[in-house]
Amino acid sequence: MIEADAYALSYPKAGRTWLRALVGKVLADSLGLSERRILETEFLARRAGVPTIGFDHDGSAMRYNVRWQDMRRDRRGYAGKRVLLLGRDVRDNLVSAYFQATRRIDVWQGPISPFLRDDRYGVDKLLTFYGLWAEQRHVPAAFMFIRYEELHADTAGTLARVLPFFGIEAPSEAIAAAVDYCRFENLQRGEAEQRFRGSALVPGREGDPEAFKVRRGKVGGYVDYLSAADIDYIDTAIADRGNEFTRAAVAVAAPPATQPAPA
Repeated sequence: MIEADAYALSYPKAGRTWLRALVGKVLADSLGLSERRILETEFLARRAGVPTIGFDHDGSAMRYNVRWQDMRRDRRGYAGKRVLLLGRDVRDNLVSAYFQATRRIDVWQGPISPFLRDDRYGVDKLLTFYGLWAEQRHVPAAFMFIRYEELHADTAGTLARVLPFFGIEAPSEAIAAAVDYCRFENLQRGEAEQRFRGSALVPGREGDPEAFKVRRGKVGGYVDYLSAADIDYIDTAIADRGNEFTRAAVAVAAPPATQPAPA
């Protein structure tokens, strides 16, 4: 767990890097720093004098090969902190996670159907991760849940809600500039050019569009990769074992749930 004042957490490939770039661009612009530093959000927050923000997978990262049965259950480390949880349509999330696993971090070599059913990478692990947060959302001092689909549909409006949650004040012009800069096409081009410092936005394999961190950015794109049987398997798992952070994403994204800081 990264030590910070506030956290943006998600299962892998839920859109966390995009959110990080948006927040980082606002902070970098306010400090007059290069776009190359927009993913250095902890440094930028300290430099700007705002609460530090840790962007993390909270124990769900696929590179550690942890089974869903063995995931850390205790969230007391977030007591007194502010936590933003980012969710995404489970089917889109798993497809994107599959390409991360096969084209970027090389932890899986097989087809997608067994991946979806695997204890280390599949739907049960994703549902367990969000289930733990559904049970323990009361632990942080303040909690906010947003969906990738919200960020996609209204990037400026969603960012305008997220920034104050993290203690960041920004005029509408700064938000608009960040949204424009962090358009999918520009971030993908920046990744191809290795424009950003660090390893978060670097293509996994040269010449392979499925190996980009910024891969497609398409809501509902899972239909291009999953069979009817795979979709039914995921939807049944969500219906049986899902929670408020996963079930609503099967249909229309529900309004965000926010728990304010105690008075």
